[in-house]
Amino acid sequence: MAQRNYLIICLLAFNCIVFSQTYLGNYTSHVSGGNSVKVFAGETSLKFIFYKSDILRVDFLPSLTTELDSSFVIIRDTTESVAVITNDFSDSLIISSSEIIIVCQKFPLRIKYFNSAHNLLLSEPSSGGIATNGNDRIVNFILDDEDHFYGTGERGTSLDKKGQSFSSYNTQIGGYTSALPTMNINIPFLANKKGYALYFENTYPGYFDLGNTNPNKFSYKTSGGELSYFLIVADNVPLQLEKYTWLTGRQPLPPRWAFGFIQSKFGYENEGEARFTVQTLRQRKIPSDAIILDLFWFQNMGDISWDFTNWSDPFQMMTDFLDDGMKTIVITEPYIVEFSTNFQPAIANNFFASNSSGQPYLIPGWWSCGCNAGLLDLTNPSARQWWWDKHPNFFGNELSGIWTDLGEPENHPEGMIHFLGSRNKVHNIFNLLWAETIFNGFNQFRPNQRIFNLTRSGYAGIQRYGVIPWSGDVGRSFGGLEVQLPMLLNMGMSGLGYHNSDIGGFCCGTTTPELYVRWMQYGTFCPITRAHGVGQPTEPWGYGEEAENISKKYIELRYQLLPYIYTMAYQNYKTGMPLARPLFFDHPESGFLDNYSMSYMWGDALLVSPVVSKGAQTKSVYLPEGNWVNFWNDQIYAGGTNYIVSAPLDVLPIFIKEGSIIPMQPVMQYSDEFPLDTLILVMYPSTGKVDEFLLYEDDGTTLEYQTGSYAITN
Repeated sequence: MAQRNYLIICLLAFNCIVFSQTYLGNYTSHVSGGNSVKVFAGETSLKFIFYKSDILRVDFLPSLTTELDSSFVIIRDTTESVAVITNDFSDSLIISSSEIIIVCQKFPLRIKYFNSAHNLLLSEPSSGGIATNGNDRIVNFILDDEDHFYGTGERGTSLDKKGQSFSSYNTQIGGYTSALPTMNINIPFLANKKGYALYFENTYPGYFDLGNTNPNKFSYKTSGGELSYFLIVADNVPLQLEKYTWLTGRQPLPPRWAFGFIQSKFGYENEGEARFTVQTLRQRKIPSDAIILDLFWFQNMGDISWDFTNWSDPFQMMTDFLDDGMKTIVITEPYIVEFSTNFQPAIANNFFASNSSGQPYLIPGWWSCGCNAGLLDLTNPSARQWWWDKHPNFFGNELSGIWTDLGEPENHPEGMIHFLGSRNKVHNIFNLLWAETIFNGFNQFRPNQRIFNLTRSGYAGIQRYGVIPWSGDVGRSFGGLEVQLPMLLNMGMSGLGYHNSDIGGFCCGTTTPELYVRWMQYGTFCPITRAHGVGQPTEPWGYGEEAENISKKYIELRYQLLPYIYTMAYQNYKTGMPLARPLFFDHPESGFLDNYSMSYMWGDALLVSPVVSKGAQTKSVYLPEGNWVNFWNDQIYAGGTNYIVSAPLDVLPIFIKEGSIIPMQPVMQYSDEFPLDTLILVMYPSTGKVDEFLLYEDDGTTLEYQTGSYAITN
C-alpha cells in the first residue's frame, strides 16, 4: 500500500544524493475515539489529536507503532473535551472541530487543512505528503503566494523564511559578522501570516526547505525519531504565538532588577577588579543592577566552587554589592576538565557521556586547559541531581543569578552516547534539560524567588524555565550589530521574548567608540541590556568621554522607561507577546512590512530604529500608517511612508505612536534605589479616541504575582 518516488535533492554543500521516498498509500480504515481519529493506510496510520478546537496534533505511526514517545516540550494534554465530527465519503474522510477541517483524500491518502471559514490553509502535494526513507521522516506541503514563515529560532536572516533552507541543529559559531542560517537556538516552530502555524515535535537534527529548492513546495525532514507536528490555527502571528506558548509554556517574570543595566566582561579576574568596577559605576553615576563574573571565579572548569586565592571573601563581596544595589551573576558550563575536583567523582558515578564501549568519552586538548574534558550527561537524572546539589554551596544567600554557557553542547562528537540515547537524539534538548535542572533546583532552594539564567542555547519550550538567551560570541563589527535586529525579532516570534546580545561585540575585531555607542543604543531597547566582551574594555568609560556620556544617557533612559518595560514583560508572561515586535504585527495588511526588520516596535507605543552602519549620520525609517511623534523633538510625522531622519552619534531614532501613554520614572542608580512614589505619564494624545495604558506593578522579586499579588492601573 505504498507509493515510491525517486527524487534528487541537492544539499547546501552542492553534492547531490539520489534516494527514494516511500509515501503513504491508499486509505483502508479509520477509528474514532474522544479527541482523536486514527486513519489507516495499510499497516501505517495517521493519528489526528485535538488538544483544543484550534490546536491539532498529527502523528505518523509506522507499522507496529501505536503511540509516540512522551514529549520533552509539550506541557499540555488532551483532557479538554473537543467536539470532533467525522464524515465518511467514498473518496474522502472529513474530520472537523469547530475551528479546523481536515479533508483526507482516500486514494491515495493525502491531507488538506481548512479553517472554519473553509479557507484552505495547508495541503499536501498530490505526489505525496508524509514519506519515509530509511530512518528519515519527511513531510511535504504546497506553498502559495500567501505563505510567509516566521520564527524558527535564532537566525539573523530575514524575518520571512519563505525561500530559505536551513538545518535545525544547535550550532555555536564564534566571531560571526553576518547572518548565519543556523545558530545556537533552533525552534522548529513556524508562524504564518496565512492563518496557521506549525510546530514539528522531534528533537533530532532537522532540515527545512521552505521553497528554496522548489518555490511551490516546502518540506521538513528529520533523520531520527518519529514524525509528529502540531497545526495551530489563528488569524495572525501574535495569536499563533499565544497558542504555541500555551502549548509549550510561557516565560515567568524575571526579577525586576534584570531590566536594569548589567555589566559583564571576560573577565574580571579577581575580587579587586570586580570591586573596582562596581565602585566606578557608582562613582560615575552610571545606573546598573548587576555584575557578571566569567571563568575566573573558579579555578578549573567544572569546579563550580569559588577560587579563594583570587576571591578571598566572595560572600562578603556579594553582600557589599547587594548593599550598594548590585547583584552578582556567575558562569557555569557542562564540561568538567581533568584537573577539576569534580572530574573523578563524575567518572566514578558514570555521569559523563560515554563512548561505544561504555567508557567516559573524554575530549582531548580542551580549550581552557589543554587537557582532557568530559561532558556531564545532563540527560541522566542522577547526574542532574548530583550537579544541582553543588549549587547551593557557591550560591549562598548572596548570589543572584547564573549564566549557563556552552550548552549546545559546543563540542559534541558524533560517537557520544547518553543516558537517553545517541548524540543526535539529545543534542538539541541538552540545554533544555539543563535549564529545567536549574529551574527546579532553584525553586526548591529559594522557593519564592525569581530565577535569572543567562544562556546561549536552547530548544522549544525552554522559555518556561525562565532563561535569558543571548546571541553568542558575536564579532565586533557593524555587520555583527546589524544582524542582531532580525535575530531579536525572529526569537520573539519563536516564543523567546528575552533575546539580547553582547553590547560592543564579543571578539574578533575592534570595538570603536562609535560601535560601542550604537550597540549601547540598540541594547537599551532590548529585553536585557548587558555589555560583554573579551580583550577590550566593556565598561562605558572605556571609549572616551563622549562615548561614556552618550552611553550613560541611554542607560538613564532605560531606567526611566522601567515602568513601561516591566508592563511589557507582564504581557509576555500572560500571552507570549514578545517585548520587541516586528512592525507587521500591528499592520499585517502591509506587504511591505512582511520582511522589514531595521525598525521594530518596543511594546505597543515606541518604534525604534537603531543605527547599524558605520559613520551614519542619518537613518532611513519607514513609519506605518497613522501619526508618529519624534521622541526627541516632538515633531509629528504622517505614517505610510519612508523618511530620512537625522541620527548623529548621540541620537537613536525613536518615534511614539500617536495616542500613546508612556509611564516613566525618575532616573535611579539601580532599579529599586528608592520607592517608586512618583510616576511620570508622558502623553501623546490623538483625536477621536480614548487613550489608555494598563500599568502593571508587583514586588519585583517573589513569585506571588502568580497567585494574584499585583496591581494593574488604568
